[in-house]
Amino acid sequence: MTLAAVLAVAACDTRTTGVWQLPTPPNRDVVAFTQTPPVNGPTLAQTNDCKKGSPGYRLGAGDKIRVIVLQDTEFSGDYDVNAAGGISARMLGPIQVVGMTVAELEETLRERYRSQGYLVSPRLSVELIAMRPFYVVGEVTRVGQFPYVNCLRVIQAVAIAGGYTRRAGRTRLTIRRYYATSAEEEYVTEDTLVEPGDVIRVPERWF
Repeated sequence: MTLAAVLAVAACDTRTTGVWQLPTPPNRDVVAFTQTPPVNGPTLAQTNDCKKGSPGYRLGAGDKIRVIVLQDTEFSGDYDVNAAGGISARMLGPIQVVGMTVAELEETLRERYRSQGYLVSPRLSVELIAMRPFYVVGEVTRVGQFPYVNCLRVIQAVAIAGGYTRRAGRTRLTIRRYYATSAEEEYVTEDTLVEPGDVIRVPERWF
């Protein structure tokens, strides 16, 4: 009886359920990815350069500036650059400013106030408080002009314009640059930076 009992127990021990070893739980501290994810948007360097701004920004119609004269606040004021590219400065009258940088306009105002006898040694500064708008035309929900924001890209501009229509073609987007020397438009991608005054065109798809 004793031998039979031992053999019976041994027989039970040799049975299998089909699973020889439980799976080892994964180490969640180890990254499973073996490849670097693709970069779909603009590089960090491009974004940082954009945020720094451009000291060479040139004024144009639609810009808004602020002139601060320290000696006499009556000479200070906010000005919109009109369609002709000029402002009407306090006491000085019309001044053509299109194409000037902020620094160049400061120097022009100092010279005018000094030469016309209003201020002996003008101490003033010029600030750009709003850039000219950009425009979106073509296959978007709302065609028109929109306030410019820093580091604006084509896809963001399209979103501001209400997004693409169902007929929009996204592979032949173009931009007409504000200071372009010709009427020619350039092909761009959704990640291309938009500059103040640019006109973005979204074409209709071919099929």
